[in-house]
Amino acid sequence: MTRLQPYQGTSRKLVLAIDIGTTYSGVSYCVLDPGEVPKILSVTRFPGQEGENKSRDVKIPSVLYYDKQGHIKAAGAEATLQGTQIQAVDKGWIRVEWFKLHLRPPSMRLSEPLPKIATQKSVIDIFADYLRYVVKCAKKFISDSSPIGRKLLETDAPIEFILSHPNGWAGPQQSKMRRAAIQAGLVSDDSEGYSKIHFVTEGEASLHFCIVNGLGDDVVKTHKYVTIVDAGGGTIDLSTYTFLSSSPVSAEESVAPNCLVEGSTVVNRRADKLLKEKLTGSRFYDLEYRNAMLDNFETTTKPTFRDSKKTSFIRFGGPRDTDEKLNIKRGVLSLSGSEMESLFQPTINAIRTAINGQLAQVNAENSTILLVGGFATSPFLRSQLQNHARIKGLRLFCPEGQTSKAVAEGALLFYLDNMVRARVARHAYGTRYRIYYDARQPDHNKRKKTIVRDLEGKFVVPGAFAMIIPKGKVVSEQEEFSYHLSWTTRNQDDFIVVSVLSYRGSRPTPKWTDEEPDAFSTLCKIQGKPARTSWIRKIGPDGEYLRQSFKVIFLFGLTELKAQISWMENVCPVPYLAINIIFHNASSNSTGQGEEVGGLFVA
Repeated sequence: MTRLQPYQGTSRKLVLAIDIGTTYSGVSYCVLDPGEVPKILSVTRFPGQEGENKSRDVKIPSVLYYDKQGHIKAAGAEATLQGTQIQAVDKGWIRVEWFKLHLRPPSMRLSEPLPKIATQKSVIDIFADYLRYVVKCAKKFISDSSPIGRKLLETDAPIEFILSHPNGWAGPQQSKMRRAAIQAGLVSDDSEGYSKIHFVTEGEASLHFCIVNGLGDDVVKTHKYVTIVDAGGGTIDLSTYTFLSSSPVSAEESVAPNCLVEGSTVVNRRADKLLKEKLTGSRFYDLEYRNAMLDNFETTTKPTFRDSKKTSFIRFGGPRDTDEKLNIKRGVLSLSGSEMESLFQPTINAIRTAINGQLAQVNAENSTILLVGGFATSPFLRSQLQNHARIKGLRLFCPEGQTSKAVAEGALLFYLDNMVRARVARHAYGTRYRIYYDARQPDHNKRKKTIVRDLEGKFVVPGAFAMIIPKGKVVSEQEEFSYHLSWTTRNQDDFIVVSVLSYRGSRPTPKWTDEEPDAFSTLCKIQGKPARTSWIRKIGPDGEYLRQSFKVIFLFGLTELKAQISWMENVCPVPYLAINIIFHNASSNSTGQGEEVGGLFVA
């Protein structure tokens, strides 16, 4: 077990790690006191959890109610209270849940459709409302339980926020989460505010949690591998790491992480579909009955299902609710073991395939699989994956302790002592540019119809792809990747604008964006304005023009994409950081044959 070191800062600081999950959310925190070892704690009391019969929990439902005007009326555990639900029906409030999955990238496919968001509010608005509520609850808890925490909150001391997200999310999703945090009032909308928001993948957060909470010495050994399977409400996140050293502990990603939209909510969606099929034409098809069945399925039937040879029961009504043809007796619906198994099996099959895919790229004999997350408490899921591991000769464990708080506490541990030294690029990354026409090149001649003449008077071919980071590249935290380009213009007040593209296809060295347009996505644009005096004046066939050589720089070792463009002014490099980059909602065809940006060439 690794130990945290005393805080080396000079002033006290509060750090909040927020895990907004698809079905449940939680918050962990620590007060950083100079010279003291940080103590990680979780918020264990939220509104709606009060009373002697309410056990303290680190999670609250990711649910909100809005009125018809879009005002938030209830959230979290308060939204599940019986009184709230009666009011919601009487006043026509709109229930919003599973909103997190609506932020997913378009490339992340769903096996079951999501429920639509009935309110007119955007997903970012909803995310902001829920963030605001969760942080308000966390501050109240900290103020009530920690004298130092109360003092920090009363003096408006700076707060750092760590937001976790699924493995499959990247820049565009992080940008939306940052926008929601700003909208929620967590940080200011400037560079200082941006610097207080940090991101970590759920897989990496879970790794840190497992290491600190008793991962054995037989696992944490140099050159050993560990695969984290974080089974949550919305997604199943898989990450595989190699331990570089055991004291101090350090690791690097060995395989590109994977993310499946196959969490426990997907099982619920299949259950909803099954109920509709079974109850069609009966009075029990009524939405109120089905919602009661799904609530009991979620809280009791699903988490206790363990044997496909036994009947499961869904309690939803009273003694008069009976229909023996539908296997309903006295308000209890019976489901056969095979019916229950059919709800889980697609998810289990997907996880098995993903585990096999991760371990096929490493030495499986030196690997350990750790199953964590709220869905990992399912006895059926756990036993099925353990059986799969045994058949494959693998070791699979479910760490002891409350792994439902693995992401929130692990996110704090990541912030305090990041043990991951390098990460794997999930896709190829680069930019699009114009290349000088060469009649000897067949690829150039194939694109004769697209050839244009530049300001220099030379013919160029648009749509070339400059690959800056190849797919599968292991990138250390401080490693830079760059590509030299140049920009031509007639306007000395012009901006240099560079599109950052990801390539999701199968070619090892993609060269043209028009060959697989659906495989390219525009992640963001970087722009910077050179000083007027830094442009080099040139003479072309149509008169004077300006030229600026620059570098595109990527830093991909961190959990966030960081990009720069850099050029020389007065013999000094001038970097423009991508903190102000414009992220796009990257779709599979967002690049295609769009308009070529400026006069962008290989330098």
